[in-house]
Amino acid sequence: MALVSVADVQSWITDDRLQLELTDSLVEEPHISEEVTSKCSTRYDVSGWTDRSGTPVLIRSIISARVAAVRYRKVYADQIEGEFEYSDWLEQWANDNLDKVLDGTLPLTDVPQDELDSAQQAASASFYPTDTDDVKFTMDMNF
Repeated sequence: MALVSVADVQSWITDDRLQLELTDSLVEEPHISEEVTSKCSTRYDVSGWTDRSGTPVLIRSIISARVAAVRYRKVYADQIEGEFEYSDWLEQWANDNLDKVLDGTLPLTDVPQDELDSAQQAASASFYPTDTDDVKFTMDMNF
């Protein structure tokens, strides 16, 4: 199920530049959603992010901005030479905000704290013994 809607994507593009059909399948969305949720899984429990209603608002904004940037480039690729200033800016905005979410400077306000804590604990799990511990035996030793 899609994490963003056509309306979410259309909100980033003015109607006079590109009008998406309500039935548009947003073929770019699953790929971008997978990338964004994979990155977020290092900091958050994303198991509940399976549809639009379960996905945090800021994450939906990031995904829809990236989908809009890709779609804009695809539609105007053969008509515009050089840089795609708006789509480049849009993609950069989305990537910058995703980086801020991942480093904790832009918190997801609609994610419960316990989800954040459990994901951070899983990401920072420690194991014993480590390479710095006193080694008692190795695989090549004979007993």
